[in-house]
Order: sequence, then structure tokens, then C-alpha cells
Amino acid sequence: MRLHDENASFRFNQKGLRKFLGDLECEIMELAWKKANPTVTVREIYDTLRQQRQIAYTTVMTTMVRLAEKGILRIVDKAGLANCYSPAETRENFLRNAVRTVLGIFVKEFPEESASYLSTIKLDKTRRR
Repeated sequence: MRLHDENASFRFNQKGLRKFLGDLECEIMELAWKKANPTVTVREIYDTLRQQRQIAYTTVMTTMVRLAEKGILRIVDKAGLANCYSPAETRENFLRNAVRTVLGIFVKEFPEESASYLSTIKLDKTRRR
């Protein structure tokens, strides 16, 4: 998800990271966060994915290039002809920034409703202590 892209979509009907990323993007990023030490190649991601399902190397490569274009992965080096990728930020920071962006949209578009709802969350949290 390009967090500042007006064409980015938030998928209410999905769970977890899939709210922000497509299915394959999500799988690739989970593997990149897990395997990058400090970098990961398309081959490493592809080899892991193909153990779980049938997928083309070029599909993985294209998706990783697109994730780099979106700023979610970085091309940081080359291993021969292969790009070496590194996640642009930790999984936790990605989620924090994505949630901040989505909440910011709601606050901007629906300021009164957002303030009202967020104040009830704060009250509920205070009451639980």
C-alpha cells in the first residue's frame, strides 16, 4: 500500500496485513520480514513459496519489483544479476504507519464522528484500569 497514494485501497473484508496489501504481496512481505538477513532475493522468496503452491518465478519477481516501486521493499544490492531486497521498515512500523494513515483519513473525512468514537475508546480504556 502506498500510504500516501490516493489510489491506495483499504480492504475492510480482509484480515491482518491483507487489509493493506494484496494476497501475494502480503505473503512476500511476511517472508521478506522473516528471511531478510539483512537482504533477501527473489529466488529465496520463490523457493519458499513454491513449496506451498505452484507459482512462477516471474510472478514473484514482478510482485517484488512492484513492492519496491511502492516503497515497501528496497533494492539495496545485487548478487550477480539478481536484486537483493530489504524491507523498507519493520513489520511493526509498516502497520503503525498504515493504521495512522487510515485513521488520519477517517479523522479528515469524518472529524466529528471520529472524535466521538475515539473518545469512547479512551473512556473504555480508562474504565478497564
